Amino acid sequence: MNPRTSPVTRLPLGVALVLAAPLLATGQARADEFDTVNVTLGASSVRDDNLFRLPSSAKSDTISSTTLGLKFAKNYSLQRLELEGSVSDYRYQTFSYLNFTATNYTAAWRWSATPRLHGNLTTSRSEALNSFADYRNYDTRNIRTDETSRFDGIFDIGPWQLLGAVGTIKRSNSQTFLQEGDNTLDTVEGGVGYSFPSGALISAVSRHGRGEYFKQSQPNPATQIDNHFDQDEQELRLTWPITGKTQLDGRLAHVSRQHAHFADRDYAGTIGNLDLRWMISAKTSLVTSLAHELASYQTTDSSYSRTDRVVVSPLWQISEKTRLRLRYDYARRDYLGPLAGVTASNRQDTLRVSSLALEWQPLRTLFLSASLAGDRRESSTTGFSYDSKSVLVSAQISF
Repeated sequence: MNPRTSPVTRLPLGVALVLAAPLLATGQARADEFDTVNVTLGASSVRDDNLFRLPSSAKSDTISSTTLGLKFAKNYSLQRLELEGSVSDYRYQTFSYLNFTATNYTAAWRWSATPRLHGNLTTSRSEALNSFADYRNYDTRNIRTDETSRFDGIFDIGPWQLLGAVGTIKRSNSQTFLQEGDNTLDTVEGGVGYSFPSGALISAVSRHGRGEYFKQSQPNPATQIDNHFDQDEQELRLTWPITGKTQLDGRLAHVSRQHAHFADRDYAGTIGNLDLRWMISAKTSLVTSLAHELASYQTTDSSYSRTDRVVVSPLWQISEKTRLRLRYDYARRDYLGPLAGVTASNRQDTLRVSSLALEWQPLRTLFLSASLAGDRRESSTTGFSYDSKSVLVSAQISF
């Protein structure tokens, strides 16, 4: 590896904005969550001691970012329009070839034909650098772009609901990333829901999707990377406010993906998650999550991954303006579905991610935070274990 580097001889713009934010916020700028238009200016600086997620000879770097954001929200009779966009510029102090600018947005029309017939039309786009935990070409910047569009409708019939939706999910990479190949998934779904007097809601939905690896014009017999697939899901969802301070959200589904030409790449199984939100007191809360996930991950010795995850995230509201957040994420991941004639790697990863963040909002227009994070992976396959730590400071002003 021989990454290009460039020395930094001036204070990064992101760090300068972090230092200047308290001064900027003392001006006449005003922002409120109920304003029609809000403008935000943010900056952050993070020091990562193992940027490339290497098992040894770790490379560290300081990444500074600046973000300009705009939010718009307004009600029009029964309709509501929401727009949010941002431009974020990322600068790497040492590995400057990773510098990039991300353009992100979300837009939503909360439509309502009548109080009983309503729904959402949404679209979003996000850009981010692919993590080097799985993308192993350290000399190349690979930007992942995720785009989604969805139109859904709900027709209320007393406590019952008729549900329907169509949508598109698209993932693309600026460089080839075979394990998580560029693809689109077009879906159509329908189902029913029932609302209980207690506020609980249960729903059942059947979803069919047609997928395409759009950069793969023809199936590749050598790698068994296909150009089309079908994906079906049958899903149950539950929202249950157990008490005034506790809520349970659950999802249980069966997913099946079938490829048009290479059956070795197919997978099916049960997936789901269970989230418990608990307001312990006026100043403390706890969110815990359990999840079982299946996802495509295509190599010669695997076609998909299976992940079991536990997340614990407490929050302490120290004062009206200060809060402390802790998050611990533990996961076990197995890589399954080797191709015919290929010896299974039996790769199994254990992932542990923890973070501690202190947030301070001294003024209504100013938000400051600092955090420590650790990211560790232990893998049964040589070369995939790593240990990294990072420190982040950030500031955001709104007006």
